Amino acid sequence: MRERNYGCRIVSDMTFKRHRAVVLENEKLQIWLLLDRGGEPARWLHKPSDTDFIWQSRLGFQPPHALYPDYQMTYPGGWQEMIPEVSYTHEYRGALVHRGEAAVAPWEMSVIQDEAEEVRIALTHQLRSLPLHIRKVIALRSGEATVRIDETVTNEAPVALETNWGYHLAYGAPFLQPGAEVAFPPGAEVIHPVTGSRWPWPEAEQDGEFVDLSRMAPAGTKRELLAIRAPEGRYSVHQREQSGLGLEVRWDNAVWPYVWYWQNFAADRDAPFFACEYNIGLEMFNVLPKLTLAEAAASGQALQLEPHGAISSWLEIQVKEAQS
Repeated sequence: MRERNYGCRIVSDMTFKRHRAVVLENEKLQIWLLLDRGGEPARWLHKPSDTDFIWQSRLGFQPPHALYPDYQMTYPGGWQEMIPEVSYTHEYRGALVHRGEAAVAPWEMSVIQDEAEEVRIALTHQLRSLPLHIRKVIALRSGEATVRIDETVTNEAPVALETNWGYHLAYGAPFLQPGAEVAFPPGAEVIHPVTGSRWPWPEAEQDGEFVDLSRMAPAGTKRELLAIRAPEGRYSVHQREQSGLGLEVRWDNAVWPYVWYWQNFAADRDAPFFACEYNIGLEMFNVLPKLTLAEAAASGQALQLEPHGAISSWLEIQVKEAQS
């Protein structure tokens, strides 16, 4: 098929830092997905404003290295899918389940639709730790700044299994600045995962004082990891300056009811950040922070997969363009 340089398009034979990559593009977005790193985006570029929404940590994207295969040692910032473990590497039912296994493993890609009006690809992966198969379809339409992901996890075993699952979405420069603001729909609730305390969004008690979580704190401010539960699966992050360019994230709230709110305002003086990073994470998961799969399964909070059963979910990421 003749390659297009207009409308929606796919370039599927790319490499980036020695990782296989695929590029999805239309008039508004250019997205690089690293197939050898869980299909995670290395670029999420809004072309009209030249804004890349992918924050890169001090380490950034690195070529693969045999000594550093795990999630934490290769963490580049940005956005990753997390399954079957979202908290800590540990043992579950005799298997060693690694935090973010699917995020550092190679995925396979096939093209479903390649037309100027719309492109759709399928990414698939078979976990090594558990007999779970993952398939996600990623769609981009002409003229739109929205990416849609529809995903199914299938249990290939004749026995029931559990999993933890979700998306680790982190934001930083150049998009996230001290003047940025986070918004949730009315009725959202903030939860302290250790004490169980609850407050109406955007307030929470931190170090004996109530703070506004919707506003970014000054560099050096220490904040705890919190969770947010909203009546609908939706939040937005936007710049109060630069005409309000923003990002709205929508998802299946029935599968991922909690948003982990990680606030890393250059206050962690030790590993892995050494006070180098100013960023936040707004990460949708099926459990409160930071339950492991074994803990979630024992307490009945893990996602349940019947023998040869499946569970599906969806995610949409939309750039909210600046108002002139």
